[in-house]
Amino acid sequence: MGSWDVMSSHLIKRDLPPPGISSFTKIRLGWITEDQVVIVRPGEEKKVTLAPLAKGGSKLAVKIPLRGNRYYLLENRQQIGYDRVLPDKGLLILKVDPAAMEGSGTSVIMDADPDSPGFSSATFQPGKAKRNLFEDRDNNIGVVSVAMHGEDMELLITTPEKAAGIAAAR
Repeated sequence: MGSWDVMSSHLIKRDLPPPGISSFTKIRLGWITEDQVVIVRPGEEKKVTLAPLAKGGSKLAVKIPLRGNRYYLLENRQQIGYDRVLPDKGLLILKVDPAAMEGSGTSVIMDADPDSPGFSSATFQPGKAKRNLFEDRDNNIGVVSVAMHGEDMELLITTPEKAAGIAAAR
């Protein structure tokens, strides 16, 4: 996960504090409760507004269950608090496989811009062409980062077809 979780990268720059902690780690530590996670099943449609993970709030993550106990976690990462050292801001999407051995892909970033080095442009962002849409056609999932409301991010979780149409119109 590189600079997106202190458990992967203890510091980004020597004179700055370490990065914040991902929703995956916060959930495992019990720092995010069940009522702060919105569950959306593949194929369902739901609009969700997430508070920045570093700031806290009533809704901090979206969990999309997949086959075999795997799932996606969606989190709003803004460059505030411990997250101020992050290389990017926006919607970070993690694919979690609890059966994977620690250190070998338990939580993997779905990189919005795989051509950028070291997950430096990993987030999905409203209004950014090619970075406002996440699709997993095999699992019937489409996610659009719709808008920012201050530091809160509005998302639409739907099917890939609907998500592509909405993202193209933005």
